Amino acid sequence: MHFIIATLEIGADILDVTNQNTQSFGELEEELTHFELTPPHRAQWDTMQKINLYIREEYHAIQDLIWKEGYSNILKGLPTGNDIPVGKPDACRLRGSLVVNKVSGNFHITAGKHIPHPAGHAHISAFLKDSDYNFSHRIERFSFGEPTAGVFDPLEGDEKVAPTNFHMYQYYLKVVPTEIVHNNRRQSTYQYSVTEQARPINHQSGSHGVPGIYFKYDMSFVKVKVTVEKHSTWRFLVRLCGIIGGVFATSGIINGLVKLLIDFINKRRKGKLNKESSISSVNLATVQILSDNIVKKPSATVQL
Repeated sequence: MHFIIATLEIGADILDVTNQNTQSFGELEEELTHFELTPPHRAQWDTMQKINLYIREEYHAIQDLIWKEGYSNILKGLPTGNDIPVGKPDACRLRGSLVVNKVSGNFHITAGKHIPHPAGHAHISAFLKDSDYNFSHRIERFSFGEPTAGVFDPLEGDEKVAPTNFHMYQYYLKVVPTEIVHNNRRQSTYQYSVTEQARPINHQSGSHGVPGIYFKYDMSFVKVKVTVEKHSTWRFLVRLCGIIGGVFATSGIINGLVKLLIDFINKRRKGKLNKESSISSVNLATVQILSDNIVKKPSATVQL
């Protein structure tokens, strides 16, 4: 993971349902930096944000973007540092990896360093000023499992600027185990979906809580298998020939049906004409017989 947070006095740790000691998950490396980006770094960051926005808000098929190798090159091109050479550092960079249990947990970043506690842990924040509670942040990388080429996680490229110092950001993650098969190689990783919520902390108005950044993750019991296949040229040609043959076969069937329909219509029309001609012949014959009878009938002779 790789974060930049616009405050210096912070503490990051994990709590899960096992109540395990937070020190056992590992520690993140902290480095003073500047929250503001230089123009070249801002241009690269904007590109990363566009991809992040597309993944989270636009409809798309997963194979159209997530596993494309070209997008992994964009991530590799991001700078490892973004410090401005002048001015006092006003932010803290967190980077590193933590080993977590495959259970529901809560990774959070809040003000004050954490200390062990019999009931869990606590953060020392009594001596901090209000200006130390600025949780504007930028997420460069946030993933589960080993880094995998071509995988772009939805939180990478996320940037939030807090409107007030006392602000809480919550991310709800659903983590799904994933197996990728590519070029006869198998690699196990994780992908996740995320929903987020942000609200100010104001105890007077009833909005309670502790300012900070919270990642609440839940492991899924369903595993997804993704297979990346590249078809060869001969297979493409075979499919093309099949399509062409199908077009010719379909056109032949349609031609036969049209011809059959035309023949059927012609036969009906011809039969109707024959029937009309036969009826006319019968009528003429009847008239001729009647006329012959009228002509040949002998006249009656009256004698007085």
